[in-house]
Amino acid sequence: MRKLLLALFAAALLVAFTAPVYAADFKFSGFFRVRGISSDNMDRNDDSHDGIQGYDALTRPRFTAKTDGGKVWAMWEIDWWEKNYSTGKNLSNANHVLGRTAGRVGVGTNRWVVDFAIPGSALRMRWGRTDYVSPDKEIYDSGGRSREPGFGLYGKLSNNVSLSMFTTKTGESQASNMDGTKIGVEANDKDDYYVGLSFKANPKLTLTPWIANSRQGGGYDYWYGALNAKGKMGVMSINATGVYQGGEVSETVDLSGWGFLLRTSFAMGKLKLLANLTMLSGDKDGDADGDRERFEFPQLGGSGWVYGGTLMTQRSLLGGIAGMQSRLDKNAVSRVQLIGGNNRQLNGAFVLDVGANYQVSKAFSTFAAVYFYNAAEAAVGDQYDDAKDYGTEFNTGFKWKIYPKLELRTIAAYLVAGDYGKMKDGKDFDDSWNALWSLRHFF
Repeated sequence: MRKLLLALFAAALLVAFTAPVYAADFKFSGFFRVRGISSDNMDRNDDSHDGIQGYDALTRPRFTAKTDGGKVWAMWEIDWWEKNYSTGKNLSNANHVLGRTAGRVGVGTNRWVVDFAIPGSALRMRWGRTDYVSPDKEIYDSGGRSREPGFGLYGKLSNNVSLSMFTTKTGESQASNMDGTKIGVEANDKDDYYVGLSFKANPKLTLTPWIANSRQGGGYDYWYGALNAKGKMGVMSINATGVYQGGEVSETVDLSGWGFLLRTSFAMGKLKLLANLTMLSGDKDGDADGDRERFEFPQLGGSGWVYGGTLMTQRSLLGGIAGMQSRLDKNAVSRVQLIGGNNRQLNGAFVLDVGANYQVSKAFSTFAAVYFYNAAEAAVGDQYDDAKDYGTEFNTGFKWKIYPKLELRTIAAYLVAGDYGKMKDGKDFDDSWNALWSLRHFF
């Protein structure tokens, strides 16, 4: 019996020490976040009340597993949030902070991914709901709205050439009756297709030509051809994209637009300067000639979030508190995302911004920026003034790492309103402002 027990004990030790060799490398991470906002006059009209004051909270755990020496990895990321249906406002997790009065707790998937190496090559395959992006990360973006189910293939074809391609699907045709007849609108599939090749011209310059298609069955059909350049020259980094688009908006309206995005930064010790330019074509007659010349971003599955100030685009390169207005008030969506995505208001765009970030200490940094918003064309219609100036936005704020895993961010913004969209002989627009903060605990 003693020998048997010793043999069983030895077997148990062997299993205990060898099991980890075959087990997955498992990691649990994520964050808890609370955000707050105060804002007013997002529509540049002081006569109508559209002020926002509120909080939201988010719990986002992430589970990552790697096997076969990293050849295969998978990730699942969850969002925990609530919605108050009784007010008609999208209070994402606001009741988690303020005390729930209606609705129910919601748990949803933010991202899930399975990624593996293709045997015998340097390419990798990816499928799942995640970010599928273009090199600029703005036309096909990484802001979250493009986290849709899809497939991707990426990796090196040679030392200097890399491939990136993906397809996403954000909508299917309506369901059918038992006899095969369609229920509702027919052929509303929403798909995006993207192929890009990156060429390393030299160690400090990468050129990526890419083409893409964003379509909805029976509706729009957008085609894109673009060239992206990323490089570094001394203290300056540059990311530039020129893109042309064609296709169809509908059966009766063709599409022909263009865009140019230039993003530059200058690193000088503790000081970092940014200078950015956004140019998007506009349309003079509002499709009256059967041709839309205003640049259109990809629809859901691509999204198109252009960087700017926190008041007008929700995507600040410096501030890093995004999406707060639309999460707290669904009616505010039409007033934000000024120059990108489905909710843009400007008729094309000419936007110039400059900013600076200063690293005061290892744990504390502060920033300031100014954004000049202009439309490419005046608002369409005889009732409007011919002005193109939407306004000038000023941002300032700071980021403080209270502890290595606890971070506080703040932004205050003020928009000096311009006359774009003003009625002839109408009232001048009013200024807008907001203030935001975000406290995030990483784990």
